[in-house]
Amino acid sequence: MSESVFTVRGHGVHSVYEESLHAIKRMPDIRKVSGLRAYRKDVILHVHTMGPFAALRMMAHRGPRLISAHVTPETLIGSIKGAHLVRGLVNRYMRGVFDLATLVLSVSKATTAELEELGVRRPVVLMSNAVDDRRIRAFAGRRAELRREFGWDERLVVLGVGQVQPRKGVEEFVACARRLPHLRFVWVGGMQFGMLSDARHDLARLRETAPENVTFTGLVPREEVFARCAAADVFFLPSKHETFGLATLEAATAALPVVVPDLPCYRDWLKDAYLHARTVPEFTELLRGLEDPQVRATWARLASSAAAAYDSGALADGLRDAYRQAATHHRADSPQKMPPAR
Repeated sequence: MSESVFTVRGHGVHSVYEESLHAIKRMPDIRKVSGLRAYRKDVILHVHTMGPFAALRMMAHRGPRLISAHVTPETLIGSIKGAHLVRGLVNRYMRGVFDLATLVLSVSKATTAELEELGVRRPVVLMSNAVDDRRIRAFAGRRAELRREFGWDERLVVLGVGQVQPRKGVEEFVACARRLPHLRFVWVGGMQFGMLSDARHDLARLRETAPENVTFTGLVPREEVFARCAAADVFFLPSKHETFGLATLEAATAALPVVVPDLPCYRDWLKDAYLHARTVPEFTELLRGLEDPQVRATWARLASSAAAAYDSGALADGLRDAYRQAATHHRADSPQKMPPAR
């Protein structure tokens, strides 16, 4: 279950939900059920969001319940307007929702640390995100064709993917573009949360006043995101916080060199296969260095190699193992039937 199906799409949580559905369809030993059958005790409920509908669904479910921790309180800061003002309330609500689950799936070691700090009491197991690499690599070899389709010239293309919000580093992205006017900067993503988006008016103004070498595409279908990864030269996302970084994984799978901050989640899965910095001048210098084709090719190979461990096979294996663990924990948590009185 993901509330993004009937609310807001176009973000990483919905993408992971879709990836999970694709994986389940290819797994002969796991069957997706719906309707009244989905409430049976022998059915595992896997929730990806944590809104009120998800919470109620977990409370109503009699079988094993999993929730993937894609979102933490820290994720909302710089994403939703006024989130910092109700941090205590958010903490209590999220902790309560996580504790409804039989098992909490953490997408990174960094996220596990956040869950521990939040005080989540349910068992937490690590299950990193993964993507169907075949869907991304289907665009390989079409770079020239796709660049013509997007209207890109021969300038080096720096790609950013994410919601237009302060947490994702949009302001830093544009600031680097101003310092590198000979490069093309393309940001894929929009303000999916509308009036609730943090700094909405400031970021709308930023888009309007961005230099000519910056393009904001707005929200596009996920396949078009993959196509832009195949056509671009560098991936650059100066975000302040990520639980895993799905867009970064997609870019690395497409063999783009990755330039991001040195966040704990990236250390988990990218290891040493990414370029990192903290300030706009530092990011600018890294991007300048990647104008060298040989340097770019080296970092592209490293990123692609790191991403290979998080492909469709890894996703299927992770889901299967998580569902087995959830069933085991549920049996252990269930009260044992008393023997009949003699």
